[in-house]
Order: sequence, then structure tokens, then C-alpha cells
Amino acid sequence: MTQNTYSSYLHLDKLLSAQDCATEADSELLFLTIHQAKELWFKLMIHELEGARRALYADDELRAYKILSRVHQIQLVQIRTWDVLSTLSPTEFQVFRESVGRDGASGFQSVQNREIEFLLGEKRRIRSFDTGEEVRQVDVIAMHRDPAVQEALIRRCAEPSIYDAAVHLLSRRFPDAGIAPRPERGADYSEALAHDPAVFATWKRIYDDQGEQMSLFQLGERLIDLEDAFRRWRFRHLTTVARVIGRSTGTGGSAGLRYLQQTAIDGMEDFLFPELWQVRNAIFEGQ
Repeated sequence: MTQNTYSSYLHLDKLLSAQDCATEADSELLFLTIHQAKELWFKLMIHELEGARRALYADDELRAYKILSRVHQIQLVQIRTWDVLSTLSPTEFQVFRESVGRDGASGFQSVQNREIEFLLGEKRRIRSFDTGEEVRQVDVIAMHRDPAVQEALIRRCAEPSIYDAAVHLLSRRFPDAGIAPRPERGADYSEALAHDPAVFATWKRIYDDQGEQMSLFQLGERLIDLEDAFRRWRFRHLTTVARVIGRSTGTGGSAGLRYLQQTAIDGMEDFLFPELWQVRNAIFEGQ
């Protein structure tokens, strides 16, 4: 039996040999390392979000709160990586950019990033953006050209989001609230939850009575943390791309800055957890 070591446990021989630079450019290792690290963090986020979802369906909001707090810290680490990538100058990136985008490859094809969107409740498959000359549409599942990947994403999109699970918990905790959540199993959740006045009234009740509903209040705040960080991730992605490649076509021929601008704007108008944001309006409007 081979003796376990730090290196063998972490499979460092595989991990550290995966940075296969296609050029001699000094900065290509920076680009590779950051994006590979992002995918590792994405894998952990998916694992944790699935755990939080299970906890919510089991009526264990304290465990869900703990897990979502961890997810939020991962999001903050991910946001910080854009600062590191921003040190890449346009001339440095230009040297190896064609190697990155060969055969139409693009960061938009990150399967795990799409899975996280679906788990958070961003379920829009067709997304529109204005190029300045025309309004183009992007199918965020079809852009993944492998049929097996497309099928996996369709299945993931049909799963309940973390907010579906939270609303399910509210319906069980407040049976008199009139919340009618979709079934826990056997349903297609491909469409995002529509705004529900009963869900809003329940969250407002929780925020108005934090002393009695502290665990649910804290759950609501953790959900807000997730959406807030999700927005900041998109904005930092946008500003990093603008800094490095300006308004030119994105890597692999993708829509680039125009698409990122629209998704960032959409995130400020189409909320993942709408009733939690509406509660804030109601508090300051004296409702």
C-alpha cells in the first residue's frame, strides 16, 4: 500500500501538471491558473448549494444558513480573483489570446458557472442584448455544443433552485400564509418563480418579528448575501473584460462586453429573490 502524503492526497502531480500553456507568453500561466481555480471553486459551490437545498427541504434552516454563509465566502474569493486577472494588460493578453479562443472556445461555455446560475434561480435560457447595431439573442444551453452537456444542463435547469427550497420551507413553517410552492419532487422548475404576494407577506412578517423569527430572518439575509455577491461577480467580470479587451469581440468570437453589460443590468432589475428585495422597499415606505 502506497504511503499517504500531502502530495498524494491532493493529487498534486495531476493538479500542477494541468497548466499546459499553448505559447511562451509569461502571462498565460496567470490566465490558466485563475480560470482553473475558478472551476474548482465552482465545483465546491455546487456541492454546497446542493447541501443547503437539502437542508431547506428538511426544514433545517440553521444548517442551510451555515452552508450558505460558506457559499458567500467562496463568492467573495471568486470576486477577488477578478482583481488578480485585471493585472493582465491588453498587450500581454494579445500575445496568447488566439490560443485561448481557438475553435470558438469561450468562458461563456463554463458548464459549472451555468449550473450555479440555475441553482440560484437564474433560469432564463434565451437572453437578449443590444450590440449597438441589432438585438441579438443567446441560448445559454445551446452555446454548449456537446449534446450530453446540453442534456445535463436542461436537467439541472429543471431542478428546484435554492429559493424554491426556501419558499417550500416557508410554506411548511407558516401553513396559514397561503403560499403554494411547487412540489418538492417530480416537477419541472425550468421557469423561475414568479413574484408571490403571499411569499412577500411572509418574509415581511419575519423581518417585522425578528425576535421570534431570528433563524428565518438570518436565512433571508444569507440569501440576500448570495444575490448581492452574484451581482458583484457580474460587474467585476464586466469591468475586467473592459479593462483588458475594451469593446472588441469576446474570446472565441463571443458577444463580449455587450453581453456582460446586459447581464449586469438585468441583475439589477430581474431579482433572483424578489420578495426579499421588496421587503426592503416596504420597510422604508412604511408598509
